Amino acid sequence: MKSLFSIFLVFFLSKGCSQEQDLSSVKIIYGANSRGFHRTIQIEKNVFTVIDTRDSQSVLLNLTDEQWKEIANLYSKIDLTTFNELEGPTMERAYDGKAHANLTILNKDKTYTTKGFDHTIPPVKIKELVDFINKLVDDSTIKSPIIGSYSVETLLSKDVSNKEYFISFDAESVSGFMGCNMYSGTYKLEEEVISLSPFMATRKYCDNAMENETLWFNIAKNVTVFKMENKTILLYDNEGKLLLKATKK
Repeated sequence: MKSLFSIFLVFFLSKGCSQEQDLSSVKIIYGANSRGFHRTIQIEKNVFTVIDTRDSQSVLLNLTDEQWKEIANLYSKIDLTTFNELEGPTMERAYDGKAHANLTILNKDKTYTTKGFDHTIPPVKIKELVDFINKLVDDSTIKSPIIGSYSVETLLSKDVSNKEYFISFDAESVSGFMGCNMYSGTYKLEEEVISLSPFMATRKYCDNAMENETLWFNIAKNVTVFKMENKTILLYDNEGKLLLKATKK
């Protein structure tokens, strides 16, 4: 009898550590924001919507039955009893290296929210779910291929891969960092033809750190051609000279 009770207790506890696979009473919200990136994913009652730019309206993604089953399966692995304490392993968001992200789950009358973490580097215990729903958005047709945040590797003929330079694109705006000041502007992209507006920037002065920034601000107006190779963007002028090379973070 004691043996049977022990088996029942173990079974009961193991069931209590995860959620049911039914998402009918669950709302999942993923948010990520930085100067040049915005994303909100909302999952509720078998409706998957995404806002992928700061001022845009939500867009419905049509998922397959298998994709819905996978979301439910990954949700069932999450332990809500420790959910509010989850935080990311990195802090790249502190210097705008990554967007600041969090995940919220509303289950019946309770709300659970993680602590902040870097977009694309979530806490291990929710990594599978966060990675999966973001991949659904990344693979969808609503997303322009240029959208994302990139580490700058080459500026003109200079290798700057050892710097912490980055450039980010959302649906209409571009922003980044080239050594001293944060900058932002807008861009237009039609297939491989791209143009960047004049940049607005903060007004800090940094000793020995502004040469590349000044160079980029001067040549950005010459960018006319966009190409993408895997996760790397290449920006050229109209004479075919490579002005900037950057790879997605």
